[in-house]
Amino acid sequence: MKYNIKNIFCGAIACMSLAACNFLDEAPYSELTNENWGSGDKDHATEYTTATQMEQLLTGAYGDFASEFWQLDLYIMNEAQSDNAYAGEDKDQTRQIDEFRMSSSNGTASRDWSYLYSHISKANTIIEWIPKIKDSALTEKRRGEISGDAHFMRAIAYFNLVRLFGHVPLITQYIPEISVDNIEEIYPLLYPSQAEISDIYTQIIDDLEYAEENVMDYSADKFKITKALVRLQLAEVYATKDGFQNADWNQVKKYAKLITSDTRYGLLDNFDDLFAIDDNPASGTLPNINLKNEHSKESIFEVDYNSWSTLGNWGAQMVYGLDWKKFCTPSQDLHRAFTNAGDVVRRDATIRFGNVTGKWTDKYWAANQYPFSNKMRAQEAANIVLFRLPEAILLLADAENELGNLTEAKKLVDIVRDRAGLTGTTANTKETMRLAIENEHRLEFALEGKRWFDLKRRGRFIQAMKACTDHQSEYAGSLNDNRLIWPIPQSEKEMNENLVQNPGY
Repeated sequence: MKYNIKNIFCGAIACMSLAACNFLDEAPYSELTNENWGSGDKDHATEYTTATQMEQLLTGAYGDFASEFWQLDLYIMNEAQSDNAYAGEDKDQTRQIDEFRMSSSNGTASRDWSYLYSHISKANTIIEWIPKIKDSALTEKRRGEISGDAHFMRAIAYFNLVRLFGHVPLITQYIPEISVDNIEEIYPLLYPSQAEISDIYTQIIDDLEYAEENVMDYSADKFKITKALVRLQLAEVYATKDGFQNADWNQVKKYAKLITSDTRYGLLDNFDDLFAIDDNPASGTLPNINLKNEHSKESIFEVDYNSWSTLGNWGAQMVYGLDWKKFCTPSQDLHRAFTNAGDVVRRDATIRFGNVTGKWTDKYWAANQYPFSNKMRAQEAANIVLFRLPEAILLLADAENELGNLTEAKKLVDIVRDRAGLTGTTANTKETMRLAIENEHRLEFALEGKRWFDLKRRGRFIQAMKACTDHQSEYAGSLNDNRLIWPIPQSEKEMNENLVQNPGY
């Protein structure tokens, strides 16, 4: 006998058993029934044999970049959990993150674990099957690109998992459907122990190096994984995995410089053009339109939203205030940081104010001058740019500074500052340049889902939170190293007795 475990375990670590949750399976089952128990033969086992099937699997895996992780939770964890914003909308599971009191039953933690492992599952399926496809329609070049894309997806999912949860299970195998003949072999794969963090990073780098060799060199369609995107992740991984003080800055420089020297990429002249649309959302509803400059020269990777029937951008509704109190309310500390830097250009592109008198009150802001994120201004068809060129520029600045090249670091920081209409940085030592780069990263990427991860890799999260001048100061006193990662979801521990809870939870 055998059964399809796709939706039984989907949303948990066991969802690794099936990769393409919405493809090539006419009758998925949500529970065990006699219908999905077979006769014990292989007639009903999933098999992929055509180029079309591989393309469908890849499309499904790309679709995971439109999940709740990428449209909402990335911003909650990086902005509301940092000095840039606070919970805003009053859900307790979000306030737990904001106030550094996460519990193992937190719904955001459990769903992000599931989203990321689901993405890994889809990648593992592609990696397993792509070498076996004999369909002549699948060229060797395309075979390599599909495999490279899948290796990248697995790498970025694990990079997010290890930064969120620390020790996590490392699963790189395709897990087939269970039968009575293979259950002893498959069961340990469904419920594995956690891996060493160093082993997880080794796998991430192996996957990224493979991807760099095989993915597209460049695409004008920025919803494609290209060498620039892979190299950006390699630079960030090397800047993160061993801690800031022990980072391999030569590797960071190598990969970041390959991007910054590629003349196919460049900064847009006006910062606001990154988020501009041809409409005014203040009319009372978010328009369903494209960005004016989608797939721009500055974009390294963006999710290509187009319609509710395929991929739709609902994330904008979560942060752009027109009706209800939203997630990720910008903090006074962030607004003050922009103002103190004289950074009017990026401040006004990042934060907009509205009058919510009579709708709700807030502890930190007046109702007639209430802030919202201004970087998502349209829904449904508006792309979300996840990675763009200034990340590579500032990573290269970090590397140059740590390698003793202060003048080069200054030039790079000033490229970013000049586009914002600011004069050159006054940092003139390695130590002051570190803080200048950190601050430049904050102002450039505020409310784009970057801040918490950036502060953690610099070893500066607790210090920055304790220096915060408004809402986070109420909770920062309880911060310690244990709170730099999230708890292993209790729902996962209940299914997998091999999982060990992180300290402090």
